[in-house]
Amino acid sequence: MRADGRILGVLVLAVGVAAGGYWLGSDTVRYHLAADTSGPLRVSFWGSYQEFGMWKRMLASFREKHPDIPVKMEYVTTRYEAKMRQLFVAGAAPDVMLYQDEPFPALIQRVVDAATGKTLVEPQFLDLTAFADQRGEDLRLKRFYDSAVRCFGRWEGTGPRRRWHQYGLPVRGGCNLIFYNKRRFAACGVRVGTIPPALRRYVVEAGLARDPAGGYVLDDERWTIKEFVQLCRYLTRDHDADGRIDQFGFSTTFWLYWLPWHVTLGARYLSEDLTRLALMGPEAEASLQLWQDLYIKYHVIPRAAEMGQMNQSVGFMTGRIAMFCTGPWGMPFLDQANVPYDLLHIPRRRPGGFRATRVTWDCVAIYAKSRKKDQAWALVKHLVSPRAQCIVAEAQRSIPALRSVGAYFAMRKPGVAVGKFLRAAETYAVMQPITVHWDLMARKMSELFGLLRAPDQRDRLSVHEALGRLYSDTELTEKFPPADERLAEQYRRAWKARRSR
Repeated sequence: MRADGRILGVLVLAVGVAAGGYWLGSDTVRYHLAADTSGPLRVSFWGSYQEFGMWKRMLASFREKHPDIPVKMEYVTTRYEAKMRQLFVAGAAPDVMLYQDEPFPALIQRVVDAATGKTLVEPQFLDLTAFADQRGEDLRLKRFYDSAVRCFGRWEGTGPRRRWHQYGLPVRGGCNLIFYNKRRFAACGVRVGTIPPALRRYVVEAGLARDPAGGYVLDDERWTIKEFVQLCRYLTRDHDADGRIDQFGFSTTFWLYWLPWHVTLGARYLSEDLTRLALMGPEAEASLQLWQDLYIKYHVIPRAAEMGQMNQSVGFMTGRIAMFCTGPWGMPFLDQANVPYDLLHIPRRRPGGFRATRVTWDCVAIYAKSRKKDQAWALVKHLVSPRAQCIVAEAQRSIPALRSVGAYFAMRKPGVAVGKFLRAAETYAVMQPITVHWDLMARKMSELFGLLRAPDQRDRLSVHEALGRLYSDTELTEKFPPADERLAEQYRRAWKARRSR
């Protein structure tokens, strides 16, 4: 009897604890396990005021189609990624989020304890492949640009179970091209178009011909990096002969925007499998030397002190810069400022040879802990539909990710060769070297490129010294071992010699 009483007491206690636990934690249980259709569907994005208007239109068209799904816009004007990461930690991220390609791989990473097999970190975004399959839907990924699809998914599994998993659907993107100021070109006698037969004997290499009457004729389908440098030097002017440059031939901002020239010259940042640091060898040295020469030797790119409070878009608008490199996101400001501009392709490595440019994409993804997954999926599908993608095209700030809408994007700006963005995306755009360690790599590359162009010669490094400093950085090389240790050690010796001086 006494034993039975103890058992009964334990059971009563267990029931009491379970009931109390449910009472205290029922909200948590419902939050994580149950679908919740109450309250609005939260969608977060960033951007300019024009982009805010674009999102308002896209979401208004969604409400027309789904009047039963209320939507709350969460427009973040600054520090978007930092804000989202805080919300991930708090378990309170929006149901649908706009996200860039660079930080995306780290957010779909699954970390597993090697000893126990236990998952330590789950992906923050929902696997849309499984979600679509569950409902018998087809993502039809071939509707999008290949590079856009690859940015937001990965291969999972091994052997016959190996399969592509998509975690985000691309919405918009863009390539880096060269913008040129038509007024500055005309004032310097530079004409863009096919080189006429009469001037072919004056061609520098392939696509830039001197005009005996003055100036140049530029064929940007054929021009080379050598001719690009020559044109930059020609467009750099001291109008009043006071010893200070009034018009710079070119401007570029940071290492990612140099990627078109870097890859065109045959260089790379990481190995093909993105696991080793491959910024080395003659091609990489040539790329970094050209970057430094444009700033220092030729001085065709303005230094920070020479720009004052102006950014490169304002410098371009005022005629202080003749050409600069950016993507379609540069067009809205120039359109509003009524700047006469057009676009040039990236120059080739050599006549008839290879050329490349950087492509970047943004996607929409569903928060893995969202309790409105069905509603979120309906919104994601709408944002990549032709109707919503046409709104992206009309904003003229980015390439619609849906290929079929490209022609609509290209035709909306008469007088500007917007179609060059589409051609670049289809034919010679390359993926950025994105990994789960993107933030680390971006920070180290920014430091490297900054040291090459340092205004003070005492701070400025040579190419070999800068590479030696890079390969001496254990924080970086622990994540990305050198692709060639022998060559890395040669660079380290150059850096050690510099430090010993």
